Amino acid sequence: MAERLKSAEPGSPAGLLSGLTDKLQELESAVLRQAERFSAVLEIGTTLASARDVDAILRTVVERLSSLLGAEAATLFMLDAQKQELWSRVLRGSALDEIRLPLGTGIAGHVVATGESLLLGDAYSDSRFHPNIDRQSGFSTRSMVAVPLKHVSGRILGVVEVLHTRVNAFTADDLALVEAVATQIAAVLDNVLLYEELRAQNEELRKAKSELSEALKDLDLLFEVEKSVSSAEKQSDLLDGILAKATATLGATAASILLAEQDAGALYFKSVTGEKAESLKAMKLRPGQGIAGHVAQTGQAVRVTLAQASPHYDESLSRRLGVKTDAVLCVPIRTEDQVVGALELLNKPGGFTETDERLATLLAGQAGRAIQLRRNREEGERRARLAAIGQMLSGVVHDFRTPLTVISGYTELMSAEPDEKQRQAYLAVVDKQFEHLNGMMRETLAFARGERELFLRKVYLQKFASEIEEYLRQEFRKSPVRLQVVPRYTGPARFDESKLRRVVFNIARNAVEAMPDGGNFLFSIDREDDDLVLRFEDDGPGIPPEIAHRLFESFSTAGRAEGTGLGLSIVKRIADEHGGTVRCESTPGQGTRFEFRVPVGLAA
Repeated sequence: MAERLKSAEPGSPAGLLSGLTDKLQELESAVLRQAERFSAVLEIGTTLASARDVDAILRTVVERLSSLLGAEAATLFMLDAQKQELWSRVLRGSALDEIRLPLGTGIAGHVVATGESLLLGDAYSDSRFHPNIDRQSGFSTRSMVAVPLKHVSGRILGVVEVLHTRVNAFTADDLALVEAVATQIAAVLDNVLLYEELRAQNEELRKAKSELSEALKDLDLLFEVEKSVSSAEKQSDLLDGILAKATATLGATAASILLAEQDAGALYFKSVTGEKAESLKAMKLRPGQGIAGHVAQTGQAVRVTLAQASPHYDESLSRRLGVKTDAVLCVPIRTEDQVVGALELLNKPGGFTETDERLATLLAGQAGRAIQLRRNREEGERRARLAAIGQMLSGVVHDFRTPLTVISGYTELMSAEPDEKQRQAYLAVVDKQFEHLNGMMRETLAFARGERELFLRKVYLQKFASEIEEYLRQEFRKSPVRLQVVPRYTGPARFDESKLRRVVFNIARNAVEAMPDGGNFLFSIDREDDDLVLRFEDDGPGIPPEIAHRLFESFSTAGRAEGTGLGLSIVKRIADEHGGTVRCESTPGQGTRFEFRVPVGLAA
C-alpha cells in the first residue's frame, strides 16, 4: 500500500495522501521534541529546587542544557557589582579555567546592560562580539545564544551563553528553551545569593564578635596592669607587676624586662622571673648583644620557635646560666621618643603565636608609658625642688640685706667708739646678726632636705620690739622715712622669732623703698583675744593696682630695679606656717596697711 502511495502522481489523491502523511510524521517528531524539552525543563526545575550544592547543580544544569541544544560549549556568568565585572561561575567546553570580563564587554556585557536575549547565527559578524576569549581558549565561536539571568524584580544576576562552532546552529525554539531555563536558574540564584550574603554577614558578625572578645580581653589585661602600675611605689615594683601579668597571660616559663641606663648603651635586667632569675639580675648585655640587645637596638620584635633559629641568639648567655632556651618572644619597650629596653618571654610550650606578640607589644607599650610617666614625674619633682631651693635661696639673699645692714652700721659705730664697754655692746649686736644669718642658712638647708620646721619658743614682746626697733633704725638711718615702733602688747607669745623678724624687716624695707622722698612708717604690736597682731602702716604712694590682686605671689614687684618680688611671698608663707593670716589694705596716693596675725600659742 505504501509503495502504491509513494508511486502515486503528485496531483493525484494518492499523492496528496502521501504528502499529508509526511507532514503528520514531521509534526509528531516536533511534538515529541517539544515534549522532551518540556520534560527536560521540568526536570531542570526540579533539580534546581532541590539544590544543596549549588555549584554542582549549576554545572549539571548547564551540561543538560548543552546536551538538549547540541551546544559545544556553554558558560554561566555571574555579575560582580562590587568589582564591576562578569566572572564564569560555570564554564563548559573551554580550555580556560576562568573568564573575567569588565562590565560592558562583549555579548555578555551587552546582555547584562540591556537585559535582552540575543540569538546570533554568526558571532564574528556582530560588532559587539569580543573575540579575545576565543583567541585565549582556541575555541571558534559562531552560533550563540545569550540570555540574561533576570530575577522577577528585574534585577540582572548574570548571563547564560551556549555556543557552537557551526553557523546558524540554534533556532528561535532553542532561544525560548534557554530563556525558560535561565528564568529558573535566576530564581534559584537569587535565593543562593541572599543566603551567601547572609552567611557572609554572619561570618563578619562572628569575626567582629571574636575581635571584640579579644579586645575586651586586652582591655581587661591592660586594666589589671594599670592597677599594678598605679599601686607601685617604686619602679622595681612597677616592672615586677607588668612582668608577672605578661608571664601568666602568655604562658611563658621565664621572662625578663631589660632597660638601658640613660646615656649608656648597655642593657640591665631590671625584672626577671623563672629559672636562674637572681643570677640574671647581676648581668648586663652589651649594645646589640643577643636577641634582647638586637630588639632594643633596632626596635624590631623577634618571635622564633627555637632560639637557635635567630641569627641574633647569643648562646653564651645560656651556657653561663646553665639553662636551655627554646621559644623566644622579644618586643621593644618604647617611651615617647626612643626605645629604652625590651620585654623578653621564653619557653612557652608549643611556641608563641602572633596573638601573643600583639599582647606582648601592648604590655611593652604600657611599660614604656609607665616608665615615661615616672621619669617625667621624677624630673618634675627634681625641677620643682631645684626651683623651690632657688626661690628659697633668693629669699635668703633678700633677707641677708637687713642683718648685713645692721652689721655694717654697728661696725662703723665700733670703729669710731673709744669706749671699750660700748664697743663690746656693739660687738654683741653684730654677733647676734651673724647668729641670725646662720639661722637663715640652717633653715635653707632644712628646706632643701624637705624639712619645714618652725622653731617655736617663748618670746617676750618687750625685748623683741626693742631689738627690732634698734635694727630697723639701722635700716632707716640713710632714708628720709620716719620710723615709729609702738609695742602695745609686751607680754609673752610662742613663735619662731627669726621668721617673724624676717616678716618685720621685709615689710619695713618695702615701705622704705616705696617712699624715697620721705614719709612715715608705724610698726605696732597688739594682742587681740588669742591672736598676736603685728600692724604696719605707711603714708606712701600705695600699691599699684596692677599687682594688688597678686601681692603675695612670688616674683610680684612694682617694677623696682633691685626688687626680687619675694619679700611678701615669704611673709605669706611664714603666716601659713604659723597657722595665721596676713592681709593688706592700700589706697593709691594715701598709703598702705598690713595686718599680720598669728596665734599667741602660749597653751602649747
